[in-house]
Amino acid sequence: MEKRTYGGKTAGIREQLLRQIELGNFPRGSVLPSERELTEQLNASYMTVRKAIGTLVAEKYLERIPRVGTFVSHTIPGHKVQRQLGIVVPAWTAPENSDFVMYASETAEHEGWLPKMVSIRHWEDRALLDAWTNFDALVCFAPQPITQMPSELLKKLQKNEKPVVFIGIPAHYFGLDAVCGSMEVEFRIILDKLAEAGHTRIALVEQCSLMNDQQSVDVPTFHSVWKQRITETIGAAAVDPLSILVETPRFELPHRTIYEKLKSIGTHPPFTAIITRVPFLSGVMAAFSDLGLRVPEDVSVVAIGDRQELEFYRPEPTYLKVSLRDHAIRAFELIRARLANPELPAQYAMVSPEFIEGKTMKKLKEK
Repeated sequence: MEKRTYGGKTAGIREQLLRQIELGNFPRGSVLPSERELTEQLNASYMTVRKAIGTLVAEKYLERIPRVGTFVSHTIPGHKVQRQLGIVVPAWTAPENSDFVMYASETAEHEGWLPKMVSIRHWEDRALLDAWTNFDALVCFAPQPITQMPSELLKKLQKNEKPVVFIGIPAHYFGLDAVCGSMEVEFRIILDKLAEAGHTRIALVEQCSLMNDQQSVDVPTFHSVWKQRITETIGAAAVDPLSILVETPRFELPHRTIYEKLKSIGTHPPFTAIITRVPFLSGVMAAFSDLGLRVPEDVSVVAIGDRQELEFYRPEPTYLKVSLRDHAIRAFELIRARLANPELPAQYAMVSPEFIEGKTMKKLKEK
């Protein structure tokens, strides 16, 4: 049977609906508002809206299910409608997460995909499942440790019915695709640089919850690599005084906890250098400033991570850059591989670090 087409108002309504599909406002698999609702929203007659929807059904953009509703087809080919990438971040997103959203959006557009940001509060947030259902692939910052992910959700994601790539955590140990750095490689670079500068009493600031996943699957953490090196260098007894572990309430930033912990150590710290993550850097620097300790004259500070605004920090930080842009690029490599072969085992892409010489690390004078 020859497909019927419509002109005039029907064609105009069809174009409006198709545009909303192309923009991702009606993603693949999502339900359209009822025809009555669309009649009001589009300021058109019921029959005009119905004919326009009928045209899109005939063209395979939409699917009608009697007594259920009209849905955007899951099978619209990529050359007709852009694939959509869901960029999932915690609802209380940090600056570096926002940086990643920017890089992932940049990469998505370069790849011809449509990026969509989704904020979630925890693993059971319905927005996560909606994103998994509606989008063609996801890149995800974990809102909680993977060990707290409900088993039903973990099993669903492990089936690889569509690409889901976790960013910044070794999720491949849990059967999930992941892009992250190597904790052993990264920390050994920092420790070697500090050792070359004469430092042996090197403290570590770490948030306890960031170690939960790695400890549960027995893989190295920043703390375990650091602890081994400190033990080898100056003995096991030195580990506790140099280990600055903090826990932060879920809906608070870690800066205050870190600040208060460092302030409690006082003006004669048992270390000459301290390692911290980029998100914790401002809390560390504020504590030393308020204690009257000079960086790097009294204590050297080395950070690890990435953040666009770091070049504007003063003094310019010495840090090991684990590029967020590279995370986004590598994530798309995994997405393409997963789309080409859904049966692949869990994939892992490592982001290579770069040591940035700033002004917060000083070589110790030889005695």
